Amino acid sequence: MNPNTYIRELEAALIEKNLIIEGLTKENEELKKRLHIYENPHTPPSAKRFPTQRIPDVESQEKKKRGAPKGHRGATRPTPVPDELIEVVADTCEQCQGKNLEDLENTEKRTIEDIPPPQVIKTVEFHHHTMKCRDCGLVFVSKHPDSPKIGNFGIYLLVYVTMLKFHLRGVLRKIQDYLLYSNNFDISTKGIHDILLRVGDACKTDYLRTVERIHKSDWVHVDETGVHINGKPGWLWIFRSSNNDILVVIRESRGGKVVEEILGRDWKKPIIVDGWKAYNWLPIIQRCWSHLIREVDAFIEVSKEGKQLSEEIHARFNTLKDILDKDMSRDERVSMKKKLDKDMEVLVKKYESFKELSKPVTYIRNGLGKWHTCILYPGMEPTNNLGEQAMREHVIIRKIIGCFRSESGAENYQYIASLLASWRLQEKNIFEELADLLRKELCLS
Repeated sequence: MNPNTYIRELEAALIEKNLIIEGLTKENEELKKRLHIYENPHTPPSAKRFPTQRIPDVESQEKKKRGAPKGHRGATRPTPVPDELIEVVADTCEQCQGKNLEDLENTEKRTIEDIPPPQVIKTVEFHHHTMKCRDCGLVFVSKHPDSPKIGNFGIYLLVYVTMLKFHLRGVLRKIQDYLLYSNNFDISTKGIHDILLRVGDACKTDYLRTVERIHKSDWVHVDETGVHINGKPGWLWIFRSSNNDILVVIRESRGGKVVEEILGRDWKKPIIVDGWKAYNWLPIIQRCWSHLIREVDAFIEVSKEGKQLSEEIHARFNTLKDILDKDMSRDERVSMKKKLDKDMEVLVKKYESFKELSKPVTYIRNGLGKWHTCILYPGMEPTNNLGEQAMREHVIIRKIIGCFRSESGAENYQYIASLLASWRLQEKNIFEELADLLRKELCLS
């Protein structure tokens, strides 16, 4: 083959390969941009579609014993005490069908747990007698704890429907089907909606009491996420107190006026938040370290300095956690916070000259003085993970229902969801708590 022809063929093949590489590079960049919408430094680990792959530590795996961790409850349930005893005695031979049987008194015991068949809706008629007090002359109608003053549905049915909606995340049509198949109870979706509105109205008084308890909290975790209300964009806010009171607030705004509305303009206690500007007017802030770590970890592969910055932030976070475990006086805590705040300023100056790290460095700089507030308040978390945990249930509900169909539905959701979340975190029986509240508000008030 002619050498010139061979060279031209090699050049043509090289050009073709370079074009392929250029096309793949552009495609890769485009895919990265599209993925960045769903996974970025502001995406919590629980929401990541592609979790980070970590190289297993072989040495630690060899030392670690297999099995459940220490303190795990285990999967085996204790055998319960029977409520009923059934003697199973055959009266026919399994082989010859004969009736002449002898009991050998060799009993095989077997204990099972079961639930009774689905309950058919029970209809009760209450006769409320009008009474007159002979002492003061008051005339009043007798009250019963299971007879609501308004509506035709009893307390247990109201609780049942509410739990199907909120605890099991059922949509109205599924709840309608379930009630029909399981309980032979025929009700329209509007009837279910009306039940939920009635329960929400009953929860409003305790919801307002939750606002008061939030005001008395030592500190508050705050977080927000987008929702749609009747097709319009809005925001669902979470306020979680130091005593595990949860307040769900749905508003059209993501601005600071919502925080001012709930906490009050004169709020002087600490809050634990991410870096959203709506909180900047508050005097005492603990910025979330989980958000900071995600922010710097996004730049690990950008440069050698990006990796170093990530390692330094991780080391500082570990140091902070060790400090929080120590028993220190107030003066020691104040002194330690000043020292760590100064160290963070030095860190910013160290990396601010690297243009490729301007975003994470700016993120750190904007939070200077707010990264170590938790040192001053024993028991406070350095992250807003508790706020994000309280938000997860509502994110799941949002994915199921899509949006709130009306403003009244969104308002009603706040009242019920807040109380159920608070009771659950406080390890109370949410069924019993809701039933007691409904009796108090609908029957005996």
